[in-house]
Amino acid sequence: MFVLLLLSLLFLSPHLFSPQLSYGSSSPALSNRQRFPTFFRTHPSATLHNPTRVQLFQKWKWTKIATIQQTTEVFTSTLDDLEARTKEAGIEISVRQSFLTDPAPAVKNLKRQDARIIVGLFYETEARKVFCEVYKEKLYGKKYVWFLIGWYADNWFKIKDPSINCTAEQMTEAVEGHVTTEIVMLNPETVRGASNLTSQEFLNQLMSKLGGKNPEETGGFQEAPLAYDAVWALALALNKTVGPLKAKGRRLEDFNYNNRDITAEIYRALNTSSFEGVSGHVVFDAQGSRMAWTLIEQLQGGSYKKIGYFDSTKGNLSWYGYDRWIGKTHSFIIVMNFCIPYFTRRVN
Repeated sequence: MFVLLLLSLLFLSPHLFSPQLSYGSSSPALSNRQRFPTFFRTHPSATLHNPTRVQLFQKWKWTKIATIQQTTEVFTSTLDDLEARTKEAGIEISVRQSFLTDPAPAVKNLKRQDARIIVGLFYETEARKVFCEVYKEKLYGKKYVWFLIGWYADNWFKIKDPSINCTAEQMTEAVEGHVTTEIVMLNPETVRGASNLTSQEFLNQLMSKLGGKNPEETGGFQEAPLAYDAVWALALALNKTVGPLKAKGRRLEDFNYNNRDITAEIYRALNTSSFEGVSGHVVFDAQGSRMAWTLIEQLQGGSYKKIGYFDSTKGNLSWYGYDRWIGKTHSFIIVMNFCIPYFTRRVN
């Protein structure tokens, strides 16, 4: 609902041609430059997970996958993009299931059609519903590999949820071994960027502001580095316009929504952004979306372990070799997509 509201507001805005900057929007629809010509975001598009997924499918020599998604715009768009990328890579999506609120029939269909490699796209609350059904259908273990989105809370499968009738022990058994992809939102390098803060110093200051509150219970904590860097991106862009505007006899103080000259300078400045932020290197692609690395993790013994990083801009996979499997996997895949507030996962 929020995504649809945002899309409507942006499209209908009388200031459509004024630069707009977001830190928490991941919908692939916002990459459409015809509809949103001046939209930028420090939060990468949800489709940024897909090059990483395809890279992993190829690494493990999987040629068939299955998908299950919650029926929302962001997941449908992400899955459409994944389908195009897998087709180009010679990988077949043999089963594509979806659900609105009850995933039980979709999970049963995955079992009926002998899906083995499964990608799931849904929000955290729906993820619990899915895996309760996965447990009931025994669609887990050494014959299966699940791919999930990595922005859930670390203990998402143990959280008490009145909408499911599975125990924490059953859920823990069902999710063991799944692989996640997550956009890197906190710079792993110890570098001082535009703000003169390292990512750890930023995090320490943020935790101090929280006054001891649990980050996983604090709304927006996950996107905090993206929000901080969005402010810096805008400040640096505005600063960059001073010279060009002065050459035209203009000032930023002359800005109004009808002044296309100043708007165009702000757009050009944002479009050429390139700086080190607390979330990593900040640069936008041709669609105004943030470029970023992807972290790959696997749930091992109930805890997430980093097993690699992927840089889609260079096609570079950094692999630690820490992946661990319950048993030999098969060449059939299930792809899952879910959305949750981003920063609730590890920051180390």
